[in-house]
Amino acid sequence: VILVPRHPLTGEPWRPPGDDAAVVPLDSGVWAYLAHPGETSPMPATGTLPYGVLRDDYPLPPHPWYPLTPHHRAFKDTLAGLPAIRSPRLRRYHDAYRS
Repeated sequence: VILVPRHPLTGEPWRPPGDDAAVVPLDSGVWAYLAHPGETSPMPATGTLPYGVLRDDYPLPPHPWYPLTPHHRAFKDTLAGLPAIRSPRLRRYHDAYRS
């Protein structure tokens, strides 16, 4: 038995591709409560939406306090694996990064 959500607009149950198991469709609100407990309570909308509109979408995840930068080894290892590293321009970057 697979619990699947219903599409909120069409009401059609979601069907996993290539799966012939028994599908039990759930209302999208029940599915959201099971998948993300505590995050589905409606809250007042902000911005350009009219007063009285409630939002039921999920809040965005918190953003980091520092800019996301790749690890220096990821750049170096990727650069070293490229066939174009033999070109003088890329080789100059690779050699400068090694030292």
